Amino acid sequence: MKKSFIVIGLGRFGSSVALTLSNLNSDLLAVDIDEDAVHNISTRVNNCVIADATKLSVLQDLGVSDIDHAVVCIGNNLQASILTVLNLKKVGVKTITVRADEIGHREVFLQLGATDVIVPEEASAISLANSIVSDSLLDYYQLSKNYAIVKVSVGKNFEPKTLIELSVRDKFDVNIVGLIRNDEFIIPRGTDLLNPGDIVSVVGERGKVRKFDAFLND
Repeated sequence: MKKSFIVIGLGRFGSSVALTLSNLNSDLLAVDIDEDAVHNISTRVNNCVIADATKLSVLQDLGVSDIDHAVVCIGNNLQASILTVLNLKKVGVKTITVRADEIGHREVFLQLGATDVIVPEEASAISLANSIVSDSLLDYYQLSKNYAIVKVSVGKNFEPKTLIELSVRDKFDVNIVGLIRNDEFIIPRGTDLLNPGDIVSVVGERGKVRKFDAFLND
């Protein structure tokens, strides 16, 4: 069953989240109190509304209680973010991700009931450090404190094997979710052969992804 999302706050960060979810054909509602912000994204996201999420009655009228996952991206307004998170909890949204402008705000939102808190500058710094520490890590995106999705290049000395033969899930406890070959993205099957020069998108705990990277490039 397709998950439903609401993105509240359509600045640069929130718009990027909303557009990505829209491109993935998610069931999405995009909300901002600012008319211009909603107008700027309305041609690319089907379901956009001008609304004040700090008001409980507004979220109730929008039927937000039926939504699976809320993403709060209200920048530079801590009070509005706090009120919005409290309202989302009141209407029964179980999964709430919040964008925080400062690391010190993380604990505040977690105490209020947020499921996850993202500090963009911190996340970017962590991604940069992880991507430059290894020449074979081409891209790194931190999903949570312990988990990441990483693009890893396959070393030139790697002996070609099928994904079934590699048994990545059992041996390394990570998942290969994508395969890039000749600039073409492929959703991998067990019978696909992994060759030197391929790029794989891997999801898993950071330490386990690093062990898998070492295996591919030893």
